[in-house]
Formats: sequence, C-alpha cells, structure tokens
Amino acid sequence: MPMSSPRQVLLLTEESGVGGVQTTLHWLESGLAARGWQVTRLPVRRGRPSLWACWQAARRAQVLVASNNFRPAYAAVALAWLARKPSVVWVHGPLHEVLQQAGASRLKTGWLRTVYQRASQLVCASQTSCDSLVRVMADAGGEAASAIQSRTSVIRNPAVLPGAGQGDAAMPTTMLASEVIALGFVGRLSPEKQPLQLLTMLRLLPAACQLHVVGDGELMGAMRSAGQDLLTQGRLHLHGQQTVSAQTYRAWRATVLCSRYEGYPMTALESLACGVPCVSTPIPAMQEMLGTQAPFWLAHDDSPTALAQAVQRCLVQALAEQQAAIDQLQQQHRLETFVQAWDQVLTGLLQRRGQGQGPKQGPGQGHGAVPTDASREDNPSGGLP
Repeated sequence: MPMSSPRQVLLLTEESGVGGVQTTLHWLESGLAARGWQVTRLPVRRGRPSLWACWQAARRAQVLVASNNFRPAYAAVALAWLARKPSVVWVHGPLHEVLQQAGASRLKTGWLRTVYQRASQLVCASQTSCDSLVRVMADAGGEAASAIQSRTSVIRNPAVLPGAGQGDAAMPTTMLASEVIALGFVGRLSPEKQPLQLLTMLRLLPAACQLHVVGDGELMGAMRSAGQDLLTQGRLHLHGQQTVSAQTYRAWRATVLCSRYEGYPMTALESLACGVPCVSTPIPAMQEMLGTQAPFWLAHDDSPTALAQAVQRCLVQALAEQQAAIDQLQQQHRLETFVQAWDQVLTGLLQRRGQGQGPKQGPGQGHGAVPTDASREDNPSGGLP
C-alpha cells in the first residue's frame, strides 16, 4: 500500500519527569521521526484535552500507540475503536509481578485482559515481560493466552545514552591498594527496587568500595537511617534525584541492580552503553540481558551476600574479557535495531489495514512474540496507576 508522507502516529502518554519509560519514549519518537513518521503526543492524565479533541486527534492519526499498558492503553484502545484505527500497547514491566506487588483485584485484572484482547498489537520490552503478560492472560484460559501471543512482538530496549560513544569508559588497567572503588546505583528508592539490600552488600565488600546512589523515593529516609555508619565513613553517597549522563556511569567501576523484578531496565542498558559493567541479582530480565555474554555479573541468588560476590567477580575479571562482553551486548542492543523493529510493526499494521483487515485484526503469523534485540521513576514499570 502506498504510504502517505509523513505517516501519522498518535502517542498516548502519562509519563512525567525522568525514568526508563520516559527515556525509551524519547528514543522511539526521535527514531520514528527520522524514518518519516510524524509523532504527536497526547497526554491522558495531566493536561489531557477534551474528549472531542482526543477523538479528533485519533481520527487524524493512522495508528495509535499507548506508552504503557495501563491508563494510556485504556485510552488508546477506546479511541482506536471509535476512530476505527489500529492500536498498539507497549508493555514494559512484567505484568504478573506488577499486579501481585500492587495487590490488584480480580476485577482490575479482568479489565486489563479485556483491554489487551482488543488491542491490535502488543509490543513487549523483553521476553521476560512477554512471558509475564502471557501468564496473566493464561489465568483466563489457554485460548486468551494464545490469542495474545499471536499479536505480540518483543522489541528489546536499546543500549544508548547521549555522549556514551565519546571516548572509552574509565577502567584502570591496574589498581593501587589504596584506590577507591566506586560503584553506582540509579533508580527509584522503592520497595520493588530493594535498595536497602545494597547497604548489606556494601558492608560485605572491601573498605575501598564506595556506593553512589542516584535517585529518590519513599525509602530515602530508611536508606539514611540504616546507612548512617556508611555515610559517616564516606562509603555511601546519597545524591538524590539528578540528571544521569555518560559521565555519571563512567565514574563507576560497575553499576549495581538488586530489584525484585524488572521489565528490561534502562539503567543497565545505559551503563553498558557507557562501557561500564552492570552487576545484578538473577531476576529473569537480567538473565535475559546478561546470561549469555556476561554470566559472571549475575549473582547466584537474590541475597546481598551473593550480590557482593558477583561485584567482586566483576572487579577482578580480565579487562579484555569484560570489554568483549560489553561490545557484544552493545551490538545486540543497537538503537537502529530498536527503531527498525518498531517501524516494521507500525508499517505492518497500516499495510494490513490497507488490505481490508479491520483495526481489531492482529498481525500475521510472522509477528507472534518474535524477539528483536534492540525501564526508573515511571509508575507503569513498578505499580498500578
């Protein structure tokens, strides 16, 4: 089907501030624009226009994309149905775990299943998120799960950060006995991120190790209280919320994650983009990201002791071996691959619509949960709105 130029995407969002979802939205918008798409944002929470304006915007667009699988998804699916346009729901976090953490009711879960069943296409940020989504749908019966799988693609988040390609990460070839070993954490200080485990981890590491925590949240007070001895010793640095740059990551020997669950964390990908290893508890998303190329960076279990051991393995790893793993991971998560995969999904929806298939139709057989190598502050990856 000949495409009009530019092609029109309506992106329904609720994100504000900083965070993994907001970051991936930026890369999606800029990447699609470079490929000839005109992307228009429509807020569904703060600053939302009238329902009439929303409907008019949906009519002008050729495809509607929900920035996450909660409130924007409700709006995207409803507006797409009214305007008879295809809709795409972007699934970032592992839905099954998110719903369990939030204590979601059966009514809420049933409503989400109904929304996802009416979307033309779902895009998951990782195979981990896809598997979690299918588990939620499977609770309603195998038929619902199969139907979702046939309309789901996996497009992994990219490893990219402005300035990351300029120069090499500051990884010393030798280390003096008195040298400070800086480690970093970037993220929301909330229960699912489990930042208090980092304090126990730090106490198990050599005295030369210091931890820099970038982020804020409900557990900041607990971090200050429980880490008072480390703060006094100068081993713990609580920086609060601030802009994260390539220089932030490059000041560290490794970035550390200890989340209870993740979709496909941008913190880890940004660290890798800057040439800095990321050490993590062995949650499924990080096994998916690191398991083949950098298994030594994964803790053997989710305990602070195992995480400290993984950090030490990373610190003594041969630099050539470490750099080879980073190079391979960067190649597997290229921004161009991420944007191309999204372009193919959206173009495919328009082509099927042009061939007479209505907006409720899902993609053809070639798009069923197909992984394509290509989440901090945002609410959708960590809880319900």
